[in-house]
Amino acid sequence: MLPPKPGKSKPSQQTISLGIYCNAAGIKSAEKQAQKLASQLALKEFNWDDWLSGLKSQSLESIEYWVDKLEEDYFNRKDRNDRTSHTWETDYLAMFKRLPQSEKLSDLVLLDLIFDTKPNSRQRKRACIAASALAKFAGIDLDVSAYRGSYDPSPRNIPSDQEIAIAYETINNKSWQYVYALMATYGLSNHEVFYADLNSIKKAPGHLKVSYRKGKTETRIIWALYPEWWEQWRLYDMQTLPDVSGKNNQALGSRVTRAFSRYKLTQPYNLRHAWAIRAIDFIPIELAARMMGHSLDVHYKTYQRWITEAHQEKMYKLMIDRTDRPKPPKS
Repeated sequence: MLPPKPGKSKPSQQTISLGIYCNAAGIKSAEKQAQKLASQLALKEFNWDDWLSGLKSQSLESIEYWVDKLEEDYFNRKDRNDRTSHTWETDYLAMFKRLPQSEKLSDLVLLDLIFDTKPNSRQRKRACIAASALAKFAGIDLDVSAYRGSYDPSPRNIPSDQEIAIAYETINNKSWQYVYALMATYGLSNHEVFYADLNSIKKAPGHLKVSYRKGKTETRIIWALYPEWWEQWRLYDMQTLPDVSGKNNQALGSRVTRAFSRYKLTQPYNLRHAWAIRAIDFIPIELAARMMGHSLDVHYKTYQRWITEAHQEKMYKLMIDRTDRPKPPKS
């Protein structure tokens, strides 16, 4: 962990590029520099000027330099909060960490990042988005459209509400049954169930407060859909969650996925999709997107098929129920 660079606000793990060859002499030199660095940190004498002044000229075109500048620009355009920080870390930084930080940024390096992911996968789509954003920011001509593939985030095989209710009764572990019920009733992501404020649902109508990440104060409020499930499954009882741990959201989410598989349940994210589709009959799209932590654009794109169908059915029912609608001529 190194102190924050000039212009940064907090310490982080960082790469210091020495600009030397990876041979016997270079490794020996690198070891000496590492010892010097450790000594400065121990004595609280570390100063970025000692390390950047000699490397600045060569680092201006490095991947690390451009990623730092893109992050700075990203948060100049967006408020830095739990949601935007999570988006930056998962959709962009996670991909950028795969790049050789000290190398010069180029279209070939970014294409290698894309080709290292599986075609037509979510990772391929993320790699294309991240690579395209970095290339555009650095003024590199890169067209990734041919490599995005056909990954479709739209949900499939979503269980019906009746199937969800029946499956709840089959779970013989009370803690995991409670997890299942919370995810079904509030459309939570795998990891979010462990960040839920269970005190918030003690009283009717059972609105749930949940944070985006552990230890963060920013929360969103989600309505119980159906409110009958809040009552029927006694979600207000503050039942015990499973005793699981994970170093990050992905690790926590994996615990949930494995448990659902063990109890032969649907994929956990299908409960979230089912909530979003159910919400179409209850609340405006804008409100549902906010409750799920989506932008309206992302929410609409993901659930466009169901939103369109539901709206068409509603419009048809309103039309045929009108007392002043046109009637067929009498025969």
